[in-house]
Amino acid sequence: MSATETTLLPRVTEILQVVGLGFNGDGIPAARLEHARLRGQALHLAIRYHHEGVLDEASLHPDILLGFEAYRRFLKDTGHEPIASEIELIHEAYGFMGHPDRVGWLHGKRVILDWKNTDSFDFWPAALQLSAYKLLWEANHPTELIQATFAVQLSPSTGKYQLRVVEAEKYQQIFLAALVVFRAKQQMGRTP
Repeated sequence: MSATETTLLPRVTEILQVVGLGFNGDGIPAARLEHARLRGQALHLAIRYHHEGVLDEASLHPDILLGFEAYRRFLKDTGHEPIASEIELIHEAYGFMGHPDRVGWLHGKRVILDWKNTDSFDFWPAALQLSAYKLLWEANHPTELIQATFAVQLSPSTGKYQLRVVEAEKYQQIFLAALVVFRAKQQMGRTP
């Protein structure tokens, strides 16, 4: 697949949003949603830089300090060992792409982790994202199968975390159905 073709592939979160299965921010003021989105992006970047060994912790914005503290606590408590962070994966057969937050080792198993910087966890979008990321990873690494998937809720207000088990294989058919609906909407000209 050429670089031009891959830029045209839909991303996991885009697919879920377009078909109505992504995060639902109805009733939340736009400014608050935007602040949360930017806070989440900043924390994801800090976590990636920490994994790469290039994070200057003194540069962290106060809005992400507690979320990063939760991440550090998670590492200490679980002994998690990263393999890859925020890598781009393409599923050529199904024609979509995504960036799993983290692939690594947890309790002796190869896992995918999805960071959620929130105090109110929304299970369904996380389950569908993780199911798609598992499909992506295994299409690209067929001899390195994922043994478990988790959403890691990193509280922006308490500095604590919750590890939430997601049995991704249970949700893969739903994600693939969402991809079919997304493609139909594309063909009808009903996608952004």
